[in-house]
Amino acid sequence: MKKKFLILALTSVLFSCKEYALNDGFIYFSDAQPSNVDAIKSFPKKFIGTYSLDYSHRLTIEEKIIFIKEIETLSVLKSELDSFPEVELRNNEIFDKNENKTYKTFVKGDTITFEIERLDTIFSFATNEIAKEYKSSLVLNKKIDDNYLTSIIKLSTIGMKHIQLGTKKDFTKLQNELRIPFVVAMNEKDTSHVVLTPSRADFRKLIRKDGFEYQSTYLFK
Repeated sequence: MKKKFLILALTSVLFSCKEYALNDGFIYFSDAQPSNVDAIKSFPKKFIGTYSLDYSHRLTIEEKIIFIKEIETLSVLKSELDSFPEVELRNNEIFDKNENKTYKTFVKGDTITFEIERLDTIFSFATNEIAKEYKSSLVLNKKIDDNYLTSIIKLSTIGMKHIQLGTKKDFTKLQNELRIPFVVAMNEKDTSHVVLTPSRADFRKLIRKDGFEYQSTYLFK
């Protein structure tokens, strides 16, 4: 089961969730943002809760951690279960003997459909992570080498927006609209990324912007 269906599940999740997760960010910051704002040690109560993008993607904020739950749905014929000794059908539910857990299962005729959950932690107050509360938002900074990757969670009346900064397109947008000071980091002859140094006023304007490439709106569950 693990060698076939769980690997299939992971591969499918990676492909289906490309639009939700930014990899290899192009925009870095020279300091944890916003500047001259104190870091927090836990998330304020008003942010805590679970928010839904759709049935398969939910974002949860707890006091000390933020994670995304992704649900992958798989199907198998009853006759195929005998080929996988790690699992069995118990009371019409798929039971994983190795993990000692039951998956949410739907049985229709000879087809068994079940759900596998994958948790992806996006912030946990690790030693290289700094969070700040600013303008009804959480600003999440992750230090990589000497600079910071930054994402924003903006609270609203219907839920919240998760903004991951950012891509080359995001950089062009910010420079056209805000002209934040930056330096270019090179990898041989190519630009690998940029490092922005915004003032607090610059970041206040940035946080009001909309339309970033990796921006998702989650609703209250």
